[in-house]
Amino acid sequence: MARKKKGGFGKFIGSLGGNPYDRLMGQFDRTVKQHGDDEDELADQLDRFVRIARRRFDEGEIDDEEHDLLMEEVEDVHPTGKSYPRLGDTGDEFYDSDDIPDAPELKIGKNVDLDDLLSSSGSSQGSWGTSEYDEYRERMAAEFMRESDEAIASGDHAMVTAQDPGGGRVFADDEDEAKETKRKIMIEEGLIDEDEAEEESDDGIEVDEDGVEWWEDEEGQWWYRPPNEEDWYAYEE
Repeated sequence: MARKKKGGFGKFIGSLGGNPYDRLMGQFDRTVKQHGDDEDELADQLDRFVRIARRRFDEGEIDDEEHDLLMEEVEDVHPTGKSYPRLGDTGDEFYDSDDIPDAPELKIGKNVDLDDLLSSSGSSQGSWGTSEYDEYRERMAAEFMRESDEAIASGDHAMVTAQDPGGGRVFADDEDEAKETKRKIMIEEGLIDEDEAEEESDDGIEVDEDGVEWWEDEEGQWWYRPPNEEDWYAYEE
């Protein structure tokens, strides 16, 4: 960035009747000349000059390049070596060099399970994080169920069964197989708890000591299915 230097008589005339940048340069030179013997006073006056230069920029009298050139002049003579932000580089945010906040220290440790992190560890822990995570899990579960139902309705069973984490199991029909596959995937992804899923998938079916499945419909009729068979049979007394 080229400096707009003036010298001798031309610089003096410019400081009297020139543009705002030249007038500020003249004010800067007078400040240094008047307070050069007192470092504390010079530092205070230079800080004041910096604020004036910033105000001139905010009012549109000088541009960011001229502002930054003035900051270079101030830094060259500042008794403590203080630096100032450049509007062309850092925008409007203002920090003294001594006031810049330290970056937070990174704490690197072992991996933490999200479920363990959000589980309640004491009465002082808030419930916001846990409830938000529960809502997220419910939303993801509903979305997964909807997408897999659409895949089944369109005949794309391969998309669902290919993700079966258990593999190799045979079910009564495509609908039962799809439901069981979805249940397994949702358990694997942590969208539902395994105990909860088992309760929901029970559907009122009971198994006796011989491995026969029993189920009662809404009209009170009992049905049974022998082991290794797909069809249900009405039970007649």
